[in-house]
Amino acid sequence: MASAAPATRDEAWLLRAIDRYHELCADPTLAGPDVVASFAAAQIRLGLTFGGIVQCRSLRPAFITSRSLEALRSAVDTFWNVIRVIERNALADASLAVQLGLTEQERNLIAIDPGYDDATVVSRLDTFFAERPIVIEYNADSPAGMSYQAGQAALMRRLPVFAQFATEYRLEELRADVALRETLIDVWREFSARKSIAPRTPCVAIVDVKAAETGAEFGLVAEDFKTHGIPAVVATPEDLHLVDGELHAFGRRVDLVYKRLLVADFLAHYDLRHPLVRAYAAGTVCVASSFRCTIAQKKQALAVLFDDRRATLFSNEQRHAIEELVAPTWPAHAFARERLETERFDFVLKPNDAHGGENVFLGWECDAAQWRDALDTAISGDYVVQRRVLPSMAAYPVFDAAAPQAGAKLTAMLEDRNAYVFRGVLRGILTRLSDSAIINVSRGGQAIPTFVISPANNARE
Repeated sequence: MASAAPATRDEAWLLRAIDRYHELCADPTLAGPDVVASFAAAQIRLGLTFGGIVQCRSLRPAFITSRSLEALRSAVDTFWNVIRVIERNALADASLAVQLGLTEQERNLIAIDPGYDDATVVSRLDTFFAERPIVIEYNADSPAGMSYQAGQAALMRRLPVFAQFATEYRLEELRADVALRETLIDVWREFSARKSIAPRTPCVAIVDVKAAETGAEFGLVAEDFKTHGIPAVVATPEDLHLVDGELHAFGRRVDLVYKRLLVADFLAHYDLRHPLVRAYAAGTVCVASSFRCTIAQKKQALAVLFDDRRATLFSNEQRHAIEELVAPTWPAHAFARERLETERFDFVLKPNDAHGGENVFLGWECDAAQWRDALDTAISGDYVVQRRVLPSMAAYPVFDAAAPQAGAKLTAMLEDRNAYVFRGVLRGILTRLSDSAIINVSRGGQAIPTFVISPANNARE
């Protein structure tokens, strides 16, 4: 089966490298059923699961060249600078906040000073990357997967096929789990300096709803903090209480909340009287990312980038960069319905604030009647319409998580490439694979580790 085409002609050797990896996979001593079953069992043992399902179901990681990595870094830098313009202006311009779809409660939350710079601390920029990265979504509100990626990469290195391949190519991974810990502690230091808090090691609470599908990762994050001498607990909103104005969980003060709970999900169950919000507003707890991350989380933020009425927010250089980098996006209610009906194969409908591919409609997967119903939902609701971007397709040796003993089979998969962004800096990559056009782990896709690859001195060239 043919592998993915290289991103540029200068990277033609990458195609040969991938073919070499697949050649090694044909050796049962390197990648046979026993190897697959052991790999799957190790992921279960180490908690590298989503909703109990093994996350990585490929014996090959994703590879990215240094040239493509720099292109992705540049995309992150460009996007970060334009999205910060929207974040800053939404705080001062009520009309922009309304245009983004921020509710009254959300507008009250973003008005609270988090005690440090940057509305968003940890985010993920999702792209389809063929010849260049094209941004299709920005997950500004607490994306998951950093610790999963680190654990998967460590297990991948132990695979016999990977170990053999690594004798022929240089392979490095970006440690997003390390970046997460370092970034959160940096935010705490900035917060505590502004609040004149004496230097101390913070107690961290990792907060999300009970029985979250990504719950297995919370334990990994907590263990990483503890290993580095930082006390950490995993808590739900119900575990948080105010004691003399300070936030507490399980009988001890919480200094830093790693907010895994999405703002929209929080407001669906709680209000601004919750102890977390009260402590946050009082400045007695540091929350990262802050509640201001909901500004960029709205998909209408992408539509603002293409709104002529907001063009003066950006420089000419930024506007040109937006056109090159971001998939064109518009408010669904403002787009010509007739065009959407006649050109449905060219468009996607996405809810303004949702995750996991929930309630997304792909025009090319709908018949005319289904698409009309989708348009009724989108135009009367809070949706954006986005121009279709074709994902890359590549061959991977994948296996069935329910039957790993059957071994792996080379299969063509759709893939995306997503940058973990820590206060504007790319420090990790999430690659996802799927046989469905909506590439998302919660929709049956898988997440695999990504390695930066370069030829070794003895590479087969």
